[in-house]
Amino acid sequence: MLFASRETSKKPLRYARACAFMMACCTFHVGSIFATAPQPTPTSSELLDQGRKLLEAGRLAEAELVLDRAAKLAPSDPLILTLDARVKGRLGESSSAFALLKRVIRLTPRSALSHVDLAIALADSGDLNSALAETATAISIAPALAIAHLNRARILSDMKEDREAGNEFAFAGRLAPANPDCYFYWSFAERAQGNFTRETALLRKVVKLQPGNVKAHIMLASSLLDQNRTAEAVTELRAALAIDPNSTQAIYKLSRALRATDPEESEKLRGQFDRLKVQNSVVDQAKALANQAFHAFTVQDWRESIRLYSEAIETCGDCEIESALHRDLGLTLCRDGQIEPGAEELRKALALNPEDRDAATALEAIRVRNRLE
Repeated sequence: MLFASRETSKKPLRYARACAFMMACCTFHVGSIFATAPQPTPTSSELLDQGRKLLEAGRLAEAELVLDRAAKLAPSDPLILTLDARVKGRLGESSSAFALLKRVIRLTPRSALSHVDLAIALADSGDLNSALAETATAISIAPALAIAHLNRARILSDMKEDREAGNEFAFAGRLAPANPDCYFYWSFAERAQGNFTRETALLRKVVKLQPGNVKAHIMLASSLLDQNRTAEAVTELRAALAIDPNSTQAIYKLSRALRATDPEESEKLRGQFDRLKVQNSVVDQAKALANQAFHAFTVQDWRESIRLYSEAIETCGDCEIESALHRDLGLTLCRDGQIEPGAEELRKALALNPEDRDAATALEAIRVRNRLE
């Protein structure tokens, strides 16, 4: 399929924390590659258990397939519907998620967690007022439910109601003092009000509770730099780079922070930053080859498409679109009748990106086909 430019290739979802790799137009149709036949149907409870395990393993696309099947078998089971909705939310399918959660609330209207789940899905879809109302309902049912106060605070923060958001964050922090999310998202509200000292204190709590959080270290460094506390900021940026040595944001900020005190290291870091930018151009080359491969696919020139996708993978290495390239090569191999090599590429794709629905669906179709032979 066609690859968009790097600037528009990723779109973050505020609450679900999911990312979708944006393509320019058409997609492969897995159903046209494989014809599935009827197979023995597991029970809904067996599918629910399987879905839970897949979700715990981070295999979201496969979990969705299994839970969709479970929901068809047990359309009034709130546990199945809730888990299915959570998976869809993490995959960025907000409208589908809140449609399922509305069904759950009709089944269990006094479940505070169900109202929180619906609030998250509504917020992901951009309906902040309705989301806020759902958190109010959840809190009226369970006043000490920390997750309800945390999500209410995040919604208020997105609505620019920073003072009220701060009160909710503080209450959530008292209810769940070991949850770093309380302090991480609270810091945004404090920064918006210009309270840099308070922002710094909150982010210090985050990195203490979650020392591997690169983003928190970088945000803490930025807050310190805004207060001219350069030495402390340098410490945080070095901590970020110890976790992720290729963080361009941390490298750039550290290079700038060291210009006055250590110009030699500053220059070295700037060189590293420039090299990483060059590496990013490799991604553009891989995308160009992938677009040529997709064109060959559309005219059913499978061999040429396979050649170009293989070349794109070689060019890409372990770049950001590696999983998509393995998936598209796998689907093309299957269209050419090379099922086992295609399955191997699809497994590589799913290992790299457990949220890839096309790869998961194609592998399931291959498994069904193999059982029937």
